[in-house]
Amino acid sequence: MIRLHKTGFLSLHWSFIIPLFALPIFACHKTSTGNLVSAGPYSIMGKNILKNNQPVQLIGANAFHVFGAGSRDMNAWNLDIAREFIGNVKQTPLSGGVIKDANGSWLYSLQTVADSNRINNRITIFCAFGWDGTTGTLFTGQNPSQTAWWSDFKLKLTQWATQFKNQPDTWLEVWNEPYRYDGSGGYSDNLWLSDMSALVAIVRNTGNQNILLVPCAGQGQDETVLLAQGNNLLNNQQNLLFDIHAYEKWLLVPVNTMGSRLQQLQTAKLPVIFGETAPMNAGTLMNPAALLDSTYKYGLSSCAWVWKNDSTDTDALLTNTGLPNNNNNNIWGSLFYQFSTQTRNPLP
Repeated sequence: MIRLHKTGFLSLHWSFIIPLFALPIFACHKTSTGNLVSAGPYSIMGKNILKNNQPVQLIGANAFHVFGAGSRDMNAWNLDIAREFIGNVKQTPLSGGVIKDANGSWLYSLQTVADSNRINNRITIFCAFGWDGTTGTLFTGQNPSQTAWWSDFKLKLTQWATQFKNQPDTWLEVWNEPYRYDGSGGYSDNLWLSDMSALVAIVRNTGNQNILLVPCAGQGQDETVLLAQGNNLLNNQQNLLFDIHAYEKWLLVPVNTMGSRLQQLQTAKLPVIFGETAPMNAGTLMNPAALLDSTYKYGLSSCAWVWKNDSTDTDALLTNTGLPNNNNNNIWGSLFYQFSTQTRNPLP
C-alpha cells in the first residue's frame, strides 16, 4: 500500500502515517531439482517455506515499528511476521539509538526493530517503501533501475544485507510494488527480470543467504510476470520468495478466477507470499474474505495491511482502544483476527 494508485493520484494513507508516527513511542529456489540451501531454520524448497525442513504457513501484518519499536501487542493475534515499512531508506539507521530525520520524524534503527520482533518470536521483513521519507520518492509504481536514487539505494541494500546476513529471522524485500499498475511507463517482463536479478545479486554478494522477497509487477498485483519469468530468476538461486499484493486485481475477480490463478502458481511450483491485502484501496471498498479463505486452503502465507490503532482508517486492524477494527470495512479487524489465530495449514 501507500502507492501511486492506478489512476496516478497519491494515496491518502501517506498523509495519515506521518502525523501519527512523527513522535517517538518509547515503550530458492532451487534449480529445477529443488536445491535447498539453509539460512538458519528458514529456507525455501519448491513452492514451500520451510522451518527446520518442515513446511510452514506464516501469517503476519505490515507494521510501522520504525516509528516506535515494540511488537508485543501482536502476540495476541498469533502473528508470525512483521513486514516493516521503511519510508526513509536514506536516513533510517542500521543500528544505535533513535534519530530525528530531515522530515522531523523519529526513526528507530533497523536492528532495534528486528531485536524487538525477535524477542516476540516474530520474523521481520524489512521493505523499502520510500527513499527519503517524502511522497516524491515513493518506490511504488517506479521502474527501479530508472529512478534517480537507484545507485544510492543499491549501496543501502548492500548495507542492509551485510547487517542481517547472520540473523536468519530477518528477511529483506528488495523493493515495494515496482512498475505501474497498468504496465505503462516502459515496463516489460524483461525489465523486471533485469532489475530483480540485479537486486538479488547485491544481497547474495554480501554472503546473505536469508530468505529474500522479490515483488511481482503491476505495483505488486500482477503475478503473470512470475509465470513468464519467475523460473528464470530462480535458476541457480536459493531462498527466494515472491511477494504478491492482493487488492483490486485479486479481490474484485470471481472466486473461481482467483482459484485458477492460485492453482497456476502452485502448478508452476513458485514460492509466493501475499505480502499485503486489505479492504480499501484507491477509494474502492473490497472484501478480502475469499482471498484469505483461498490462501489458507492452499497453505500460503499472508500479511495484512495494516497493524495500526486507528478507528478512522478502513484498513487499520485495530481501533484506537486496541479492539478489532470493524468500522465500515467488511469487519476487517475481526476477519483477520479469526484468520491469524486459527491453526496453521501448511501443505506438503
